[in-house]
Amino acid sequence: MRGSLLAPYLGGLLHPAAIRLVFLCFLVGSGTAWADHDPFSRSFDAVPVKATAAQDSGLALEGARMPSVGSMRASLLLDFNLSILSLNLGDEKLGDLLPYRLDAHALFAYQVHPRLELAADLPFTVIQGDRFQLLRDALAAPDFPGAAGVSRYGLGDVRLLPRFTLLDPSLAPVGLALVGEVRLPTGNAGSFLGERGVLVSPRLAVERSFGPVRLLGNVGWRFRKHAQYLNLLVDDELTLGAGAVVDLPNMGRFTDVQALAELHLSTPASSPFNFSQADSLKTPFEAMVGARTRIAGPWGLALTVGRGIGLRGGYGREAFRVMVALSYEKESADSDGDGVPDSRDKCPSEKEDRDGHEDDDGCLDPDNDGDGIADGEDRCVDKPGLKEHRGCPPDTDTDGDGLFDHLDACPDKAGPKEYDGCPDSDGDEIPDNQDECPDLYGPPENNGCPYDAPPFVVVESDRIRIKGNILFETGQAKIQKQSFKLLDEVASVLAKNPMLGPVLIEGHTDNVGSRNYNVDLSQRRAKAVMEYLVGKGIARKRLSAKGFGFDRPITDNATPLGRAKNRRVDFRLIRDEVETPAREVPAPTPPAAPPAAPGGAAPGTK
Repeated sequence: MRGSLLAPYLGGLLHPAAIRLVFLCFLVGSGTAWADHDPFSRSFDAVPVKATAAQDSGLALEGARMPSVGSMRASLLLDFNLSILSLNLGDEKLGDLLPYRLDAHALFAYQVHPRLELAADLPFTVIQGDRFQLLRDALAAPDFPGAAGVSRYGLGDVRLLPRFTLLDPSLAPVGLALVGEVRLPTGNAGSFLGERGVLVSPRLAVERSFGPVRLLGNVGWRFRKHAQYLNLLVDDELTLGAGAVVDLPNMGRFTDVQALAELHLSTPASSPFNFSQADSLKTPFEAMVGARTRIAGPWGLALTVGRGIGLRGGYGREAFRVMVALSYEKESADSDGDGVPDSRDKCPSEKEDRDGHEDDDGCLDPDNDGDGIADGEDRCVDKPGLKEHRGCPPDTDTDGDGLFDHLDACPDKAGPKEYDGCPDSDGDEIPDNQDECPDLYGPPENNGCPYDAPPFVVVESDRIRIKGNILFETGQAKIQKQSFKLLDEVASVLAKNPMLGPVLIEGHTDNVGSRNYNVDLSQRRAKAVMEYLVGKGIARKRLSAKGFGFDRPITDNATPLGRAKNRRVDFRLIRDEVETPAREVPAPTPPAAPPAAPGGAAPGTK
């Protein structure tokens, strides 16, 4: 709080009574904002930015990621601040009215629905400093009405923090969540421990992941009753926040290690970012950095340090801040790992397919549109259709090539009628649905593949071995296009060997990031591969998917090459009903003199 209003009457030339009279007249007549409000009402919390109670979020920032239903988190957090309300005379700092404060927060969060978390914060000020004698001494007025001291301890404003996910960051490119914070006026407003009325602070949380890095952003509004202390005005505010959470490798007994950094800013709605009135309309601005980890089973520990950004400390710009938290997290039992807890999973041993259709019951939905045709054989899984039309309505033409889907061999790719609606991607005059190498030019006698194209898939006694890796976008479960050819060949092998399997698609990662993060990523990647094969006509009942994170490396993670090899997808045969010796997928014997490609182009990989 700037104390420059004291300048006109601190020359030491006036009698103390005259000083008080001039000071009060100045307050009453200095502006319309003060004419309507009590300049000594106080009635605001001197520490405006609070730690989040939410699970899987930042330090004070909210995220959009949600744990499984039934998960809970309880923590005890100690928050110590230095220099949180200062007294200045012009550019000279006279001291701190509130030199320090130690708050204890009992935080609790519980996931009641896949999209809804309920959280609460019960704060209690353990001790705070009181140096309002500075103001009384500056005015030489021991009975000045605005210089009364504050309580050394007391209850703060209870916070209720419901959080609702709008877009799941594991399914959408950007995660979105709505947080509806409500602060109840349970604190002592006259001691700067709370508000004099209910404060409502809705905000939107945005989240985006890039590998082990999660970026968080919050934007919101604080609706509150007007409060004032001397020249400091506190009213409705625009709130902004940005930060990052970085997953780090485990360190001995410390698991799920994370580093965090955040910036927080709130500015008056009546005059946002207005530095010309900085003496009265403050823009709290602070930075925080921290780390957190699991230390033993469900128990965790977090440490945060921060400070206000500005030349001098004061409201919302404390000189130093440190937070220490001890937490207990309990994840609900989820036997099949589909995100639906066993307590309400109708199929606890069968994974939910999470395709947007009845995803909350925990059961596989093999026929989303209810037309009696399994999704793996249905070309229109979301539109009821006829069996003779392969599950599509009779007048559907998805790719717009003039052929109805039930007559189109490639309903998602436009192609000429003479090729049954399929394109010829590599120009070898073989439609893609008949071309075993649709992206490589090759002669018909070699099924559209170049003669030097080796078999990329080998069927062994316990697995289908692929020569190469399935590639994904960094930190995502989106398959890169260059891996489609390899997966198409896997699908071709499974289609030609209907007795092969069932097949467990295993996802594996390197050791960069926490175990929870990597298990989740590998699970989503294995699921993406399974859905790709199902889309190629492989019956869903022949496939299953499971992510192992970094638990099963095939080489050392100490080098970039080792980590690249450990980031892989394996196809393990759970049961091979026909004894199958290790073999390579047979390729036709090339003729003695292979024909040349048109235009003299040499065949080969692109």
